[in-house]
Amino acid sequence: MQLSLRTRLTVWYALLLVLTVALFSGGVLWLHWRLLLDQFDDGLKSVSATATGLLAEELVELKSLPLAANEVAAVVHPEDGAVQVLDADGAPVGTAAPRLPLPARQAGAFPRAAATLRDPGGRPWRVLVRARSAGGRRYFVVVGAPLDEATGQWRALLKATLIGIPLALLFAIAGGWWVARRGLRPLAIMAAQSQAITAQTLNRRLTAPASTTELAQLAGAFNHVLDRLGSALVTQRRFMADASHELRTPVSVMRTAADVTLSQPNRQDAEYREALGVVSQQASRLTRLVDDMLVLARADGGGYPIRLARLDLAALVDECARDLGARAAAKHIAIETMLEPLEMTGDDALLRRMILNVLGNALAYTPDGGRVSLTLTAADGDLLLRVADSGPGIPAADQERVFERFVRLDTARAAGGAGLGLAIARWVAEAHGGTLRILSSGAGGTVFAARLPA
Repeated sequence: MQLSLRTRLTVWYALLLVLTVALFSGGVLWLHWRLLLDQFDDGLKSVSATATGLLAEELVELKSLPLAANEVAAVVHPEDGAVQVLDADGAPVGTAAPRLPLPARQAGAFPRAAATLRDPGGRPWRVLVRARSAGGRRYFVVVGAPLDEATGQWRALLKATLIGIPLALLFAIAGGWWVARRGLRPLAIMAAQSQAITAQTLNRRLTAPASTTELAQLAGAFNHVLDRLGSALVTQRRFMADASHELRTPVSVMRTAADVTLSQPNRQDAEYREALGVVSQQASRLTRLVDDMLVLARADGGGYPIRLARLDLAALVDECARDLGARAAAKHIAIETMLEPLEMTGDDALLRRMILNVLGNALAYTPDGGRVSLTLTAADGDLLLRVADSGPGIPAADQERVFERFVRLDTARAAGGAGLGLAIARWVAEAHGGTLRILSSGAGGTVFAARLPA
């Protein structure tokens, strides 16, 4: 049976309270009994001092221990108590009837401290024995009194404790239940608020009492999760909208080219070849777009395999520059490379894709007759790859936006890109434990910098 949080809190509170009260009550009862005994012992010590002093005086006058003991017994007789004198062997002297229970002698002497003993009838006594000597004779003075009054007081306290503790626990448990119910009420309200939040009402947030720091922290953490979830949904919806638009464009162009070609029963071979060329071009664009979207989707889901191997990064950069050489030559753009022979551990295919995407972006921004430079150097144990172009630069407000998905500035849009290249390039750098950012941008061009661990 699963108990509610309120019930469990109340049960734990009751158990801890019972344990605390039991320990406290036991300590109070023990301390009270010790105080009663100490008070009782003080009285016995006072009577013992009086009897001992009187016995010493009587011995000086009477020269007889039994006669002196009878005098002491006649003079010193505490209420409900008794005084006895014992000889060196522990036998009573004098005519006073032995009334006191005596402690057992150990090694020829009685214990020095007061002791609690019981008489033959089972009545508890507190007995104190003091050893004395006079005229070369050793004797003992025994003073004792029954513990009836002290025992009665202690039992009265015990009875009051046994009656009062259950009542106090009952009220405390009821109070704990009320406190738990009142304390958990904000949680119930927050639970109801969270259940009312759906994909259509993500703008709602949880509220918590300002006076409750812990609940306010919980509500704040949950609201932060909702903020991130809302941002992710907005990004997903925008991604789907942008992807739909980007996918629709090449499909629409291919369909138009096919419809126009098929609108006449007979066409020249050149017209068919032209239409098929348009379809092939758009199909290639569509393939690249779907491939880029698949890479990002698998990257978001953590399912993209990264195959690490030792590779020559300088040779890889040089190969990428040669691969895009024809595209650069078409715009009369000079690609300059300054590469140190550096190696690293990484995924050859992903790093190639990152370099091609960043270099392709630089070629798209660079006007005809410009130049693009690639520099690879070592920096503080890392590898630093710089790609600089001579384009118009990127406004400061857009320097982070260019790494978002389907974000294309006007100059890049003319190149026909889908706006996914830099997003993939940054993910590749981060997947290798590195970074990709814009180092500088202005009228003289833009410098992208990828820092990768060796």
